[in-house]
Amino acid sequence: MTQLQRFCTKGPNLKWIYLIILSIIWGSSFILIKKSLLGLTAYQLGALRTIITGLLLLAFGFNTLKTIPKSKWKWLLISGLLGSFIPAFFFAIAETEIDSAVVSILNSLVPLNTILLGFAVF
Repeated sequence: MTQLQRFCTKGPNLKWIYLIILSIIWGSSFILIKKSLLGLTAYQLGALRTIITGLLLLAFGFNTLKTIPKSKWKWLLISGLLGSFIPAFFFAIAETEIDSAVVSILNSLVPLNTILLGFAVF
Protein backbone atom coordinates (compact mmCIF):
# COMPACT_ATOMS: atom_id res chain seq x y z
CA MET A 1 0.00 0.00 0.00
CA THR A 2 1.44 3.35 -1.01
CA GLN A 3 1.59 6.36 1.24
CA LEU A 4 -1.14 8.11 -0.78
CA GLN A 5 -3.46 5.11 -0.43
CA ARG A 6 -2.89 5.02 3.34
CA PHE A 7 -3.59 8.76 3.54
CA CYS A 8 -6.82 8.45 1.54
CA THR A 9 -8.20 5.47 3.47
CA LYS A 10 -7.82 6.87 6.99
CA GLY A 11 -11.00 8.32 8.52
CA PRO A 12 -9.92 11.87 9.44
CA ASN A 13 -7.86 12.25 6.26
CA LEU A 14 -10.78 11.13 4.13
CA LYS A 15 -12.89 13.90 5.65
CA TRP A 16 -10.29 16.46 4.57
CA ILE A 17 -10.37 15.09 1.03
CA TYR A 18 -14.16 15.34 1.00
CA LEU A 19 -13.93 18.92 2.27
CA ILE A 20 -11.45 19.90 -0.45
CA ILE A 21 -13.58 18.31 -3.19
CA LEU A 22 -16.72 19.99 -1.87
CA SER A 23 -14.93 23.36 -1.70
CA ILE A 24 -13.80 23.06 -5.30
CA ILE A 25 -17.30 22.17 -6.48
CA TRP A 26 -18.96 24.88 -4.37
CA GLY A 27 -16.48 27.59 -5.33
CA SER A 28 -16.49 26.82 -9.02
CA SER A 29 -20.28 27.06 -9.24
CA PHE A 30 -20.16 30.86 -9.19
CA ILE A 31 -17.62 30.95 -12.01
CA LEU A 32 -19.74 28.50 -13.99
CA ILE A 33 -22.84 30.64 -13.44
CA LYS A 34 -20.96 33.63 -14.86
CA LYS A 35 -19.85 31.61 -17.89
CA SER A 36 -23.38 30.23 -18.42
CA LEU A 37 -24.77 33.75 -18.58
CA LEU A 38 -22.93 34.22 -21.89
CA GLY A 39 -25.44 31.90 -23.58
CA LEU A 40 -28.48 32.00 -21.29
CA THR A 41 -30.52 34.70 -19.63
CA ALA A 42 -30.54 34.88 -15.84
CA TYR A 43 -34.08 33.51 -15.72
CA GLN A 44 -33.27 30.60 -18.04
CA LEU A 45 -30.24 29.73 -15.93
CA GLY A 46 -32.23 29.93 -12.69
CA ALA A 47 -34.94 27.71 -14.15
CA LEU A 48 -32.39 25.22 -15.46
CA ARG A 49 -30.64 25.01 -12.08
CA THR A 50 -33.98 24.53 -10.33
CA ILE A 51 -35.13 21.81 -12.73
CA ILE A 52 -31.85 19.89 -12.49
CA THR A 53 -31.87 20.14 -8.69
CA GLY A 54 -35.48 18.98 -8.52
CA LEU A 55 -34.84 15.99 -10.76
CA LEU A 56 -31.77 14.94 -8.77
CA LEU A 57 -33.56 15.27 -5.46
CA LEU A 58 -36.53 13.35 -6.83
CA ALA A 59 -34.27 10.56 -8.06
CA PHE A 60 -32.47 10.19 -4.73
CA GLY A 61 -35.43 10.78 -2.41
CA PHE A 62 -38.36 9.21 -4.25
CA ASN A 63 -38.82 6.38 -1.73
CA THR A 64 -38.70 8.79 1.20
CA LEU A 65 -41.50 10.99 -0.20
CA LYS A 66 -44.11 8.43 0.82
CA THR A 67 -43.04 8.53 4.47
CA ILE A 68 -43.38 12.31 4.90
CA PRO A 69 -46.61 13.29 6.70
CA LYS A 70 -48.91 15.69 4.87
CA SER A 71 -48.63 18.21 7.70
CA LYS A 72 -44.91 18.64 6.91
CA TRP A 73 -45.33 19.35 3.18
CA LYS A 74 -46.04 23.06 3.77
CA TRP A 75 -42.72 23.44 5.60
CA LEU A 76 -40.87 21.49 2.93
CA LEU A 77 -42.31 23.78 0.26
CA ILE A 78 -41.32 26.91 2.17
CA SER A 79 -37.83 25.50 2.79
CA GLY A 80 -37.43 24.57 -0.87
CA LEU A 81 -38.54 27.99 -2.08
CA LEU A 82 -36.33 29.94 0.32
CA GLY A 83 -33.34 27.60 0.18
CA SER A 84 -33.14 26.60 -3.48
CA PHE A 85 -35.69 28.11 -5.85
CA ILE A 86 -35.34 31.81 -5.04
CA PRO A 87 -31.52 31.82 -4.57
CA ALA A 88 -31.03 30.07 -7.93
CA PHE A 89 -32.65 33.03 -9.65
CA PHE A 90 -31.12 35.68 -7.40
CA PHE A 91 -27.56 34.41 -7.93
CA ALA A 92 -28.02 34.39 -11.70
CA ILE A 93 -29.53 37.89 -11.68
CA ALA A 94 -26.78 39.18 -9.36
CA GLU A 95 -24.02 37.88 -11.58
CA THR A 96 -25.33 39.90 -14.51
CA GLU A 97 -24.33 43.03 -12.57
CA ILE A 98 -21.44 42.11 -10.26
CA ASP A 99 -18.38 39.86 -10.32
CA SER A 100 -18.66 36.18 -9.39
CA ALA A 101 -16.09 36.64 -6.60
CA VAL A 102 -18.31 39.22 -4.91
CA VAL A 103 -21.32 36.91 -5.23
CA SER A 104 -19.41 34.04 -3.62
CA ILE A 105 -18.30 36.28 -0.74
CA LEU A 106 -21.87 37.47 -0.20
CA ASN A 107 -23.05 33.86 -0.25
CA SER A 108 -20.48 32.92 2.39
CA LEU A 109 -22.03 35.54 4.68
CA VAL A 110 -25.41 33.75 4.70
CA PRO A 111 -24.78 31.87 7.99
CA LEU A 112 -23.74 35.08 9.74
CA ASN A 113 -26.75 36.95 8.38
CA THR A 114 -29.01 34.10 9.49
CA ILE A 115 -27.72 34.39 13.05
CA LEU A 116 -28.16 38.16 13.06
CA LEU A 117 -31.66 37.90 11.61
CA GLY A 118 -32.54 35.22 14.15
CA PHE A 119 -31.44 37.44 17.02
CA ALA A 120 -33.34 40.40 15.58
CA VAL A 121 -36.59 38.52 14.97
CA PHE A 122 -36.69 36.01 17.79
